[in-house]
Order: sequence, then structure tokens, then C-alpha cells
Amino acid sequence: MVSAADPVKSRERSRYGRALLGLGVALVALAGAISLSRSEGPSDGIAAGVVVFGHDLGGKSDAEARAELEIVAQEVGRKELVLTAGGKELRAHAAEVGAVLDVDQTATAAIAVGHSGGFGSLLRAVNRTRTDIPLVVTVDRDALAEAAPAWQAALGVDLPFDGAVELDGAAPIAKLPHAGRRVDLDGLANAITTALAAGADAPIVVPFVDETPPISADAVNAAVARARVILSGPITLTYTPSEEEIALAQAENEEAEKRQKETEDRAKFQLPPKKRRMKHKSHRLVVEKTPPKKADLVPIPEPIEVTWSQEDLLAAFRADRVDEPTPSFVVQLDESEVKRKLAPVVAKLFDAARDARFEIDAANHITIVPSRPGTRVDSSRLVDALYAAAGTADRRGELPVDKKAQPQFTTEAATALGIKGPVAEFTTHHPCCQDRVKNIHHIADMLDGTIVRAGETFSVNSAIGPRTLQRGFFLAPSIGDGEMVETPGGGISQFATTFYNALFNGGYSIKEHKPHSYYFSRYPLGIEATLSYPKPDLAFYNDTSSAVLIRCDYGSTFIRVRLFGDNGGRTVDRKVSAPFDFTDPKIEYIPNAHRDPEKEKVKESGSNGYSVVVQRVTHMPDGTTREEKRTVVYNARPRVLEVHPCKIPKDEKGWTGEKCPEPEKDESAESGEGGSAPVPEN
Repeated sequence: MVSAADPVKSRERSRYGRALLGLGVALVALAGAISLSRSEGPSDGIAAGVVVFGHDLGGKSDAEARAELEIVAQEVGRKELVLTAGGKELRAHAAEVGAVLDVDQTATAAIAVGHSGGFGSLLRAVNRTRTDIPLVVTVDRDALAEAAPAWQAALGVDLPFDGAVELDGAAPIAKLPHAGRRVDLDGLANAITTALAAGADAPIVVPFVDETPPISADAVNAAVARARVILSGPITLTYTPSEEEIALAQAENEEAEKRQKETEDRAKFQLPPKKRRMKHKSHRLVVEKTPPKKADLVPIPEPIEVTWSQEDLLAAFRADRVDEPTPSFVVQLDESEVKRKLAPVVAKLFDAARDARFEIDAANHITIVPSRPGTRVDSSRLVDALYAAAGTADRRGELPVDKKAQPQFTTEAATALGIKGPVAEFTTHHPCCQDRVKNIHHIADMLDGTIVRAGETFSVNSAIGPRTLQRGFFLAPSIGDGEMVETPGGGISQFATTFYNALFNGGYSIKEHKPHSYYFSRYPLGIEATLSYPKPDLAFYNDTSSAVLIRCDYGSTFIRVRLFGDNGGRTVDRKVSAPFDFTDPKIEYIPNAHRDPEKEKVKESGSNGYSVVVQRVTHMPDGTTREEKRTVVYNARPRVLEVHPCKIPKDEKGWTGEKCPEPEKDESAESGEGGSAPVPEN
């Protein structure tokens, strides 16, 4: 049985059904809208309605949005900022304070809109709501700090003042410190960032911080009081040598002059008359000496007085703010300015400390000339001496003098070297006045007085360095690749040979040396050395317990090297074998088309090559011997001939294959007219 429905309940069910149907339709429509919205642009693009600084980025791809934001960055840099304080204002572009749009972070914020999910994103997609993305801006604080002083001046800010010490003519005056305000850089950076992020055009109120200077008024007044003491009048410093100082200097000069006279007297009688006459021959004797040097005299101390006028003190016056150890003002005299007054008198006072030195007489006796302290103005105490004198009633004080300036090479150090006397010497001779002789003398001057300590290895090349024209060497012949060529320093192998022979005779351990490629008769056969840079070198090891002092003497036709030390009494025997393994000289040709083919000219006669064995037997102090042998090979010196090109054999340098011309016939001889009849060959 079917009963009739309740009219009220039927109406309620009808409304509920229609509501559900409407919700379903709305959801379907929303889903369609979302689908349609996403289908309008790339899946990774910017949501519709996204705006940055007035630029619509909606629907753009990430790359397109970033390109647009680069334009926005330029606009941000050009945006004018209005800064106000105390009723004053100034204008500056954002770029002037280092304001920069962070494109990456701003783009990230724009991309995030509409892609965060949730019901809100769905509604924004349906309604296409405009969304303004704030700018992400950074401010360069260093640029802001650089611009702040000019802004503070333009805005009339009462800045804090640290105080100062100034001169009013010759009178020091105090400028007292006071508190003030400075721009709050951090607060201003935040205010600029906020204004630019929002795109606001309203003036930016400049924030300030109160600041109290770290230097007190009492500190400034104290500095002024000190300045007045320093500058109130002239200051005089004096030095008065004692009688003892004067007597010591006089005695030292007398001793130096006495040694000089003794040296000159020995030089007059060092050669008997017969040998003195031999000086005029081509070869001078080993005992020939150069003229003795003049005695080195020390200045006699004398009283000195130096006055700094008020003008001098004002020129040297400085007042500087310092922060360590605490902020304060330092008033002082500049040392470099103060020292200018010493220039006229420093020579009267200065006496350099004297190093100990070895003095050798004509008989090769060696003595140590003692070192002694020097006298000089102690500039490190000069300014303090002026301050002290300024505090006295008469403004006078003592000039600070250091009477104990120590030498670099003391008597004790010289004695400890153990150099007792001559060990070995050698002399070689040469023609006078050639450029090679200048080189020999130059290297001798560079090495004269060199000390090689016990256990040290000495290298000539390390001590002398490269031979160049700029370093005082001359062009002169030397052997290069088997030929004589002009090089800077040519000829110094003669010094090397002389030095090597002295080392050889002294029994020292020779670590590196090389004989010449060809033999030169001015050198000892087999016992000689060549030298070039960087190789070959000449080096020896001091295997004794004493240092070695190298002395080099020379004249116009000789070079001598003397070695002083203590080798314990070792002696050396030298032996050189007769030449063997002879080699013939190679013939070298110089072409000359103007030369008669039947005649040749000898340019260099050449010489045979050969070998010798050099033996050194060193007798040691303990009775043992040390034997060394070395085979020295000399190359044959080429025979050089100047010939007609047709005479140069095949495979020789300069060969052309040219045939020699036939000799001209004597027609008168063939016709029997005059002359003698030809002699038939047998």
C-alpha cells in the first residue's frame, strides 16, 4: 500500500539535491579553469597576474621572466631616492648607494606564486588575481659609508669632533672635542631596502646615532702643554770630546804613519841593484810590488755645537692622532727633519768603526791590524735629547754620541781564523797594456782580500758572477768552440791559471778545474786552468783547520796570487810527464780568389796535439802522502792556409768544385828566343 508523501520533507530533499548538483558543476568548472590556465603557458612558467615593479610576468617562462627582471634591475638602479633630515633633503640614485636588485631571489619569489598548491592557488588561478611581488634588494654598505660624509655635510649634521692641536703662528692652541651625531648606516641601509622593495616614492628619513669622541678635553690640553714646551725657543745640543779620546786618535794616526813609512822604506830596498835593472826587461820579477797605499788617518775629535732655531722646530713639529694603546694626540718632532741640522757637522764627528784587517809586509809577514769601535751621532736618541733639553732652564743638552759603534769584523774574529803566514804563491807574465790585461786586473781586484774559512768550498764563478761590459769587463780574445773569439772578460783564464797553481802548490783540495783546449806557452805545461761563465769553473775546498786569505797583486806585465793561512806544514811535489800520443794538426782553408793558385799563404802555422800526465804528491803533516794523477789532453792547433778556392779539397769547408786555371805559357821560350832551354824531367 502506498501512502502519500509528506509535502515539507519533499521540499527539503529537493533543495539539498540541487545544492549538491551546483557544487559538482562548480568543481568541474574550476577544474576546467585550472586546466585551461595551465594550458595557456609552459608548465614551469609564471602564474597569471604576477607583477614585479609594474612589469607583468604572468604566463612568461622562467627565462623570459629573468630577462624582464634584468630590465627591472636597471630601473631600480636609476630610481631616485629622497633623503630627509631636519627639514633638509637631498636626492641620490639607488645605484649611488650600491642598491642592487637580487634577480635570482626575486625570480624565485615570482615563480613560487601559483605553484604552492592548496585551495588558495586554485581560486587565484580561476579569478586571475593580481599579485605584486616585492623586490629583493641589497645595499652595499661600503658604498653607503663612502657617500655618508657628503650627505652629512649636505644635511648640516653636527658631527662629533675628536679635537686637535693646531699652530697659531708659533703658538700651539687646543681645539677641544665635543659630542655629535653620525648617520646610522645600518638603519639607513634597512630603510632604503624597505622603500625599494615596496616601490615606494615617499622620502626616506635618515636615521642618526649619537656619538661621544674617545679623546677627552684634558688629553688635548695636555698635548698642547707639551707642544708649548718643545716650541717655546731654540734648543742647543753640544758634544765635547775628552782629552783621552783626542789622545787615542792622535796615537792611532801616529802609528798608521809609522807603518806607512816602514812600508815605503822596505819598498826601496826590496831588490838588489842587479835585480832592479831586470825590471826593464820584458818579464818582470815575482818580487815586484805596486806602490804602497797611503795611510788611513782618523779624524781628531773636536767640540761640536748644534742649535735648532724655533723655525727649525716648527718645521719638524707634528701633532698626530693615535689609537694605540688608547686614543690620544701625540706631539713630536720629525726625526728626518731634525737630522737636517747635523749635515754640516756630522763629518767632524763621524768616525766609522774599523774592521780588523790583515797587513802583509814585503817579507810576507802577516799581522792583524786590530779593529776598533767607531764614533757617530746616535740618531735614534736625537729627538729624545731635544725633548730633554727643552725641559731645562737654558734649553741646552748633550748631543747623543755613540762611541761604541761595533765593527763587522773584530780582532777576535780575525784571530779565530788561524791565519798565521804564507802558504803558497804563483806568478805568471803577460805583455803589457792589452784589453785582456784589464780583465785580469779587474778580476784580481774583485777577489783580493777574500777569506775562505776552514771547511768552506770557494768557487770563482760564484764569487765573481757573469762577465759583462756593464760589470767592468772588456772584450778580449778567448777560446769558444775551439776558435778564438772576442768575449767580455777574455783573458781571465790567465788569472785562473795563476790561482790554480797557487792552490796546487798549497796542497788544497781542488774540486773543479779544466785545462785549456790548446796549450799556451805562457802557462806551466799541464798545470793550468781555463775559466768561463757559468762553466768551466775553478773551485777548491779548504780542507785545513785555518782560513785562507787570498791576496792578488799585479803590474803591467804580471799577475801574482798569494795564499795565507796554515796548512799544517804540508808540502807538494809536482811532476809532469813528457808529451805523448801526438796528433797532427788539421788543415783549415781560407778562400781568396785573388791569390795565385800555385801559391799559398800560411795564416797560422798550427801545432801538434799531445797528452801529458800531471802528478801531485802532497806530503801531509802526519807523514802520509796523497797522490793525484791526471791526464791532460791538448788538441792540435789547426794549420790555417789562405789559398785560391780551386785548391780547397772536396769535403772541406769552402770547397766549390772550381777548376784551377791553366798556367800561362812562356811563348818566347817555346820559340827559342832568349832564355835557357827547358830541362827535361827525370
